[in-house]
Amino acid sequence: MKKSLILIAMLLVAFSAAAQDKKDQDPKERFFKAKVKEMVYHLDITDEQKPEFVKVYRAYTDEVSQLMRDGRQMPPKDQARKGEKPRHEKGEKPERKQLTKEEATKAVKDRLEKQTKFQTENAARQAKINEVKIKYVDQFAEVLTPGQLNRFFVVEQQIQQKMRKRQPGPGRQGFNGRPGMNGPRPGNHPEEGAE
Repeated sequence: MKKSLILIAMLLVAFSAAAQDKKDQDPKERFFKAKVKEMVYHLDITDEQKPEFVKVYRAYTDEVSQLMRDGRQMPPKDQARKGEKPRHEKGEKPERKQLTKEEATKAVKDRLEKQTKFQTENAARQAKINEVKIKYVDQFAEVLTPGQLNRFFVVEQQIQQKMRKRQPGPGRQGFNGRPGMNGPRPGNHPEEGAE
């Protein structure tokens, strides 16, 4: 009886330690490890290649991530967004102000200018990311075979698309495999009505 209690206690300690390690691990680190695992699988990276690949891949992803973070400029939380619409109770329709021709023209021009600025900034950021990719090609060439190097950026893009699809949101696949966050919509199942 005493031995079984000791065994149970040891198992509980081991499970709680494993759970704590997983809980303590940074989500970004878990994401990176998942990407590495996918890259290793899809590129058939050997055990000898893996340590050096992880080192170069980490430096590469850190640099790309920094560019992405620098490109995202969020307004301060305490400032309301310009032009934010007031919230109304359900069933209550807000009064719509009739715009003059000049106001409507200015609003449309402002919106188009913002879109142009966003597209320009996006293109500049993408150009910088491409420069980083070009910079790291030589380093990846030292670690990967020519075939692996040739497939590297294609596989990375596929992994990014796969990860984006797994993010819950309207019209996206959720983590549970259902469309969006509300689950499947009625009538969207191919087996329904098929006879």
